[in-house]
Amino acid sequence: MKERLKNKLMGIVQAVDRYPLSMLFLVAIATINAVSIQKEAEHDSKYLFTFIVGAMLSVVSQQVYERFCTKASQRFMLMGGSLLLAAGYYLAIRSAPVFNIEISTKTAVAMFALLMAFIWVPSIKSKVTFNESFMSAFKAFFITALFSAVLAGGISSIIFAIDQLLFSITYKAHSHAMNIIFSLFSPIFFLSFTPRYPGKKDADQSTEALEKVEKAVSVPKMLEILISYVIIPLTAVYTIILLVYVLLNFRGDFWANNLLEPMLVSYTIIVILVYILASSLDNQFAALFRKIFPKILIPIVLFQTIASILKISEAGVTHGRYYVIMFGIFALMAGILFSFFPVKKNGWIAAVLIIFSAISIIPPIDAFTVSRVNQVNLLVETLSENNMFEDGKIVPNSAISAEDKKTITRTVSYLDSMNYLEKIDWLPNKIFYDDHFKNTFGFDEVYDETGRDNEAQYAHLDWEQSPVVNIEQYDRMIHLTVYNEEEEDSGKEIPIEINNTNYILTKQLEEEYFNLHLVDEQDEELIRVNSKEVFDEILGDEETYGGEGKTLSVKKATVTRENNKVRMDFLITSVNHYDDQYFADMFVFLKIK
Repeated sequence: MKERLKNKLMGIVQAVDRYPLSMLFLVAIATINAVSIQKEAEHDSKYLFTFIVGAMLSVVSQQVYERFCTKASQRFMLMGGSLLLAAGYYLAIRSAPVFNIEISTKTAVAMFALLMAFIWVPSIKSKVTFNESFMSAFKAFFITALFSAVLAGGISSIIFAIDQLLFSITYKAHSHAMNIIFSLFSPIFFLSFTPRYPGKKDADQSTEALEKVEKAVSVPKMLEILISYVIIPLTAVYTIILLVYVLLNFRGDFWANNLLEPMLVSYTIIVILVYILASSLDNQFAALFRKIFPKILIPIVLFQTIASILKISEAGVTHGRYYVIMFGIFALMAGILFSFFPVKKNGWIAAVLIIFSAISIIPPIDAFTVSRVNQVNLLVETLSENNMFEDGKIVPNSAISAEDKKTITRTVSYLDSMNYLEKIDWLPNKIFYDDHFKNTFGFDEVYDETGRDNEAQYAHLDWEQSPVVNIEQYDRMIHLTVYNEEEEDSGKEIPIEINNTNYILTKQLEEEYFNLHLVDEQDEELIRVNSKEVFDEILGDEETYGGEGKTLSVKKATVTRENNKVRMDFLITSVNHYDDQYFADMFVFLKIK
């Protein structure tokens, strides 16, 4: 046991020495997190992700050096290249006002490509196959996750015990400890499991080095049992269910079914991952899986890709649809490769993944440029067909078909959610604020009816555009939150004193929705308001489903209820509606007449 611990500690020390530039980036990541924790302020995500990308680039460059190079000067050149690429990444994102969905997605895709390169490079023209390298990384990940979780739990318990039993510890101590574990320990521990694979300068590796490689790529008996007798049979059952579903529902509306696409994509990912893991196994179950399932994968992927392409004709290209179709093409190639080539050629799919990832993030054919151009063209085409676009300006027209209204609403909503409106001169930036949409196009937003009952509705007050609320005419202001599922909140009383008279405002759950009751000192009810009616008035005619929801001015966000005794104005700062449940935050302005 002592010897194993010593060897593991030596492995961690060797990992630090083996990946020096990566260690510097990891220290930078931990430092920027520590500063953020200490100052209780958000860190600059652009610096953080630059350091993460830099760490991954330097790890891949070290793998390239070990596999193909022999001179120290080549190593320094690769390190320099990693630094330049990391700097280029920072220059590419620093002009963005926020770390938006485009930058986030491109960064995630780039990191995924680097991860694939990290696994693939040691297997290029090597005795070690991609399947073995993948198995090594797979084991290292789960062992690291287990050790990190145990370490995090243990340190958290120690900090808590000291704070409760001995002396007070700053609440920041826990965050600092987690930062060290997950920013430094976890990646270094993971890299310590990566053996030095055979390279150009390692033609005559020592027996000890070869044994380390063999141990790293070997499949533990328990993992072999798990893959062969649990994961593969479960995948087979999932396949049968999927095929039965396809056969029973194969008709016209089948291709437009929103359930189909994510179901087929998830199945494809599962089969590819299980196939790669099973490629390192030598038993009947694994061999049968490798022989049959890739051939089933091909028609399944064709279904998924056709369904995705059909959706383009309806809604145009979005960045999500772009990636789904590109994944479909990749999966089709993977199915063909798995079906007709030996398992030692599996590394080709890593090369294809890296190429596809690069295509999807490099303009002008990247996912976001293609989707933006397509959505703008679809919008212009729809407007032009209805004589609503002349000399670069929009002409309002309410007398167009419902389908065209939906297309216009959908495309404008997508462009707005991606912050592309700033690049389109003939569209106002705050298109969904107040009545801008109606004033621009001549009609209110129109959304698809399909599945509407189960989709989320959301509206919120735009405080930036409406920072001031006039309250001089009211006697009191009350802040309330309403959530239908919080039954224990029913009957809660809020005492209010106005001109030496006491009143009580009560939230009462009645028939699944809260009613608000205001009574005086004699327990006489002055007014009763149904919260559902208030929220429906906000969401009613101009409701938005999904995305960022509808942005409201103070006027649009205010609902009034009054009688000859009381006036109550409800200023809804935010309201969510899903599956007959409402969650709202609001201010109630009260005036006793």
